[in-house]
Amino acid sequence: MTSEFWDDRYTHPNFIFGYKPNDFLKAQARLLKPGSRVLCLGDGEGRNGVWLAERGHDVVSLDFSRVALDKAEALAAERGVEIETWHVDLAQWVDQSDPERKWDAIVSIFVHLPAPLRRRVAETATRQSRPGASLILEAYTPAQLALGTGGPKLPELLMSRADVLEDWHDWRLDARILERRIFEGMGHQGLSSVVQALGLL
Repeated sequence: MTSEFWDDRYTHPNFIFGYKPNDFLKAQARLLKPGSRVLCLGDGEGRNGVWLAERGHDVVSLDFSRVALDKAEALAAERGVEIETWHVDLAQWVDQSDPERKWDAIVSIFVHLPAPLRRRVAETATRQSRPGASLILEAYTPAQLALGTGGPKLPELLMSRADVLEDWHDWRLDARILERRIFEGMGHQGLSSVVQALGLL
């Protein structure tokens, strides 16, 4: 799951995960304060970050694929909005200096990482967020392996509810496991097992 792997995958002329925002994000974005400074972790081709920018938020889309971020910037330009893109591996991002402006919201949609890095990302994002910040997270659970409708094929990259509660322990969380049908481009197609979390810092 290297940046080269994702660069190659994102060279497809279509958007791998579609052009529309994630359903859970779309349903919960009303929780964000107007004009929020939002960090979209692993935002890929920018479908979520651009959608949030269209709603007046100040968005940073972070990803380690330059090809994906080029597509995100093109999508933003096509829709008449601006996003800031950070081309960085999360493994390096956690060691960088904190930004001057704290985050009003963290968005993590299908960001699947090895557990040690996943915890460091949560710790870093928490430290960089202001009191009252929001968290919107959705990820595939280990049960997704049996369904095969998207997501990692390695069990250690999938997330349980307990993982979310442990990773984001400083947040007041509502975290739930459910099955839902996901149709997001070519990459996510069909009945899926996910953990969804809303958090308030």
